[in-house]
Amino acid sequence: MKAIIFCFLIFIFSFASSYAQEFEADGRVKILPYEPGQVKDLELLGKDIAEFHKRIEGRLAFLNRRKQIQNNLYSQFIPAYEDQTPQSRNRYMFDLRFVLKVSGSGGQNAPLKLESILFWSRKSLISKLRPQYEEISVLKNDKLNSENPDSIELVVKKKTEAGTKEEVYNVATIREPAQRVKLVRIYRTNLIEIIRRIDKYVEGNIKTSAQDVETTLREVENGGPYQENLPKE
Repeated sequence: MKAIIFCFLIFIFSFASSYAQEFEADGRVKILPYEPGQVKDLELLGKDIAEFHKRIEGRLAFLNRRKQIQNNLYSQFIPAYEDQTPQSRNRYMFDLRFVLKVSGSGGQNAPLKLESILFWSRKSLISKLRPQYEEISVLKNDKLNSENPDSIELVVKKKTEAGTKEEVYNVATIREPAQRVKLVRIYRTNLIEIIRRIDKYVEGNIKTSAQDVETTLREVENGGPYQENLPKE
């Protein structure tokens, strides 16, 4: 009997000691380190993110020339769409938007610089006879540091009939390394969407300008009041 009690006490002590190692001295939960494969993934993601930041920044001058940047902000809404949860009858409406904050006047001495990126989404339940539900997510990066993704943060606010609940997820504070890598990957994917949306606007603008020029040239080519000013023989 004493042997059983002794073994039980050893088990309890070992469990308590192991559990205590999960906390820092100040009481915070320890952040688990990355595995070698995850470190490599972050390096590749970091290179992509740095490149995409440069691509977005390279498009700021065009947007500014078209007076699309107001009060150092460029914003674009992405067309809303409706979706259904798998294995459920619940249908949701998704509204998406991104906001770029810039600095500089756009002149030669003060080129526009990308300061922060915010990707906003709203998920609203539209199924009939269902409880109220709305989820607003804000994925943001207030400090564009290509070497360190710790500034990437996700804020999720859920509104239900019971009230509002807000959760904040930061790359620097998420305990599980796989989840930190996943958040960085989501941010990288959103940068691709931002570039695609800006390029779509640029392409449409260039196409419209080309059509205007073509229309003007055609009018001149086919005649008009200019013929009245031709020199007489």
